[in-house]
Amino acid sequence: MNFGTQLSQRYVGNVFPIQSSDVAPPGPRLTDLSYTQSLFDDKLSLRAGRVSIDSLYGEVFAASPYFRAFTSVAFNAIPFAIFYNAPGAFGYPATTWGARARFAPVEEFYAMAGIYNGDPDVGLANRYGVDFTFNGPPFGIGEIGWKRNQRAHDTGLPCNLKLGGFVLGGSAEGFDSGSSGEDRYGFYVVGDQALVRFGDSASKRHLGVFGSFVLALDESVSPMPYYFSAGLVAYGPLDIRPQDFVALGLAYGAYSDQLRPAKLYDATLEISYGIQVLPGLIIQPGAQILINPGGSPSTPSALALGVNVVMSF
Repeated sequence: MNFGTQLSQRYVGNVFPIQSSDVAPPGPRLTDLSYTQSLFDDKLSLRAGRVSIDSLYGEVFAASPYFRAFTSVAFNAIPFAIFYNAPGAFGYPATTWGARARFAPVEEFYAMAGIYNGDPDVGLANRYGVDFTFNGPPFGIGEIGWKRNQRAHDTGLPCNLKLGGFVLGGSAEGFDSGSSGEDRYGFYVVGDQALVRFGDSASKRHLGVFGSFVLALDESVSPMPYYFSAGLVAYGPLDIRPQDFVALGLAYGAYSDQLRPAKLYDATLEISYGIQVLPGLIIQPGAQILINPGGSPSTPSALALGVNVVMSF
């Protein structure tokens, strides 16, 4: 359950939610009801039920391990433009009926695909996550990924590269004079690379870099056809604080030509520092500069200061 005030929607007006908890309307909801089955020595994984494409359990589409170091939803979980261009894509804690298959013939490579009920009304707060209808349209997503230096005996710096695409079925009203289109689809690239370790090869302390890019080709129905994010995350940057982390990132989303000049682009710059106070307790103060909120060139930039508290049991 999430509750409280949605800062971005109510006060700032920027498209990238400031709070990581502000990913669904406030209120209680059923989040997960699913079944996962592994076959052929874990080479094939099947999952079905009430799920989302960025679930906190199991494999996640378009993800990087560095994304969770941030508070802004511009970075956290998966590239935000996937949700923005395809409103039938559901992200945690909002879920819908769906099924996902993942095939990994070797440890370094995998292919993954999913199909979901893409009715955006299922995620409304007053449905409480128990709207079990199948009103569609279907939302599909697929991804291939390459993982380097992540086997148990590898000593090199780990790297991830993911290529994927998504499509939301059905028709959509275009931005120009009420025309309709059926091209709500796009492609994405997500990559990350550990740059340097702070210690021996077994240490999890390191500095890493990440980047993502989303392209949605039909600007008549895709509000944010171009999106990218990039940043650095350092885990255990200080010898005396080996469990802390610091994150710095920039996210940018350009609006469709058919929404200009009223909307140009939205951007977020975040810097934050995660302090592990106790095992399972992290306090993360941070700052965000919100540039061109809502895409309007006449809206002044804003500064958001906050503290994110994470408790794990």
